[in-house]
Amino acid sequence: MDTVLFLQSFASPALDRFFQLVTDLGSEGAYIVLLLSVYLALDARLGQRLGVFVLVTFFVNFHLKGLVGTPRPFELDPALGRTPEAVAGALGPGFPSAHAQSSLTFWGYAALWLRRRWFWALALALVALVSLSRLYLGVHVLADVLGGLALGALFLGLVRAAEPLWGRLQGVPKGARVALGVLAPLALMLLLPPPGLEPDLILGALAAFLTAPLLAPYAPPRALWQRLVAAAFGVALVFAALLLSSLLLPEALKRDPLGGFARYLVIGYAGLLLVPALVSWVWPRVKVVRAAD
Repeated sequence: MDTVLFLQSFASPALDRFFQLVTDLGSEGAYIVLLLSVYLALDARLGQRLGVFVLVTFFVNFHLKGLVGTPRPFELDPALGRTPEAVAGALGPGFPSAHAQSSLTFWGYAALWLRRRWFWALALALVALVSLSRLYLGVHVLADVLGGLALGALFLGLVRAAEPLWGRLQGVPKGARVALGVLAPLALMLLLPPPGLEPDLILGALAAFLTAPLLAPYAPPRALWQRLVAAAFGVALVFAALLLSSLLLPEALKRDPLGGFARYLVIGYAGLLLVPALVSWVWPRVKVVRAAD
């Protein structure tokens, strides 16, 4: 708590706005934009792996939160919550910080993939800023953030060690991989749902990232403007699907685990299957540069 109090001794409305913008980089909406942009405009293989790893790290994080159950600073002292948005977005217990863990997973793996010094510097700066924002905004104590960073680093190490297994899966028949990619997340949702949160969102999206590249291998077009159009359309389509499904689907269906899983699987397919199909239809001469694994 001392770290939170120290940082908030410098608090101002300008810093509140700045750190709220920074912390939003670890929000659900930001990851939708980032993951779809990487998949549709940069590298589908990288986009798939980032999607899988970020969703898995969230799944693990939410389970650990439920096990540890530590309170957040603003729950002990409401005056520590610097912005209403930060407090409203702070779901579940404090330890470990999902923002710190997921940001290190996302930006760390992207840096490992790209192998550029400038990107490593950018990635480390973003992870540090996101982690600092959680302390300043009063939604985590230092132990929460350090725990999230440690788990993110551990997860990255495990991912790197297990990387050869990803290639070996190519020897498994495609139909079996598709079935496993849907059934494994579904089984996790039914048997090990994260306490107090929405497992259908995480695991339905995970099933989409695991199976969409198998059903329709994709690589971004060559032209930069086409890549940008594909990413922008994909992001708009997914947000529209989220909004319309929220407005039009019956509450009973949305609250049902199987219905929610199917909802987010279909929304994931909208961005990862439908958009690539439309790209090939609108630009029929555009060839797939490199199919996703």
